[in-house]
Amino acid sequence: MSEHEAQQETHLQTEEASRQAVERGENIQQQVRDITLKALSEGHLDGQRIQGVVRAVIQGATEGAEKRGGQSRQALQAAMAGVDEALAKSAEASRLAIEEAAGHLKDFGSQDLKRALDDLLALEDLFLDTVTEVARASKETLKETLDDLAQHARNSGTAVGGLASDTAEALSRGLKQTLRDTVSNGGDAVMQRAAQLSRAAAGFLEGIADSLQGKKPDRK
Repeated sequence: MSEHEAQQETHLQTEEASRQAVERGENIQQQVRDITLKALSEGHLDGQRIQGVVRAVIQGATEGAEKRGGQSRQALQAAMAGVDEALAKSAEASRLAIEEAAGHLKDFGSQDLKRALDDLLALEDLFLDTVTEVARASKETLKETLDDLAQHARNSGTAVGGLASDTAEALSRGLKQTLRDTVSNGGDAVMQRAAQLSRAAAGFLEGIADSLQGKKPDRK
């Protein structure tokens, strides 16, 4: 199985798990949070993967909410809160990866770390834009609900947005004295360093997810 096929399989499993969690209606926020964390911690924690996971979770939640009738709005609200909480944890994992990378400036330059900070700041928009994207393909009633929840989140702010902003600001201050500009070694080297960062972030996120579920760390 290719990496792309494996990722698609993960998304299908994530979507189904999310659908079942919302349909059951028990501790939806926590269940969706754990489902999202599990999917995010497998592989690389980069923008494309995060978007795919969020899309799968929200699609599954929307399908499950159809079965909830008059409770569909509350169910989707809880599911979105679960995704938001998981993304906030991913921002924490990215912070740890960036801090670790900053200690190896011979390998990572300021451009690499700035790109990582920019990706961190983009998490809230990625989250809410994906919710809006799923809404467009949903049934009318659920479309209105998702659009309304996304707009409310934009107006009031999200957990991931607040944490990402604070984290990026703190990292920028903390790393200002140690960051240095480096000469690019070409596109392949840039991609390799970005992959190292995203892989490290996924590893940190796995540890965070395990601690939330009371598991002992099982580092790969």
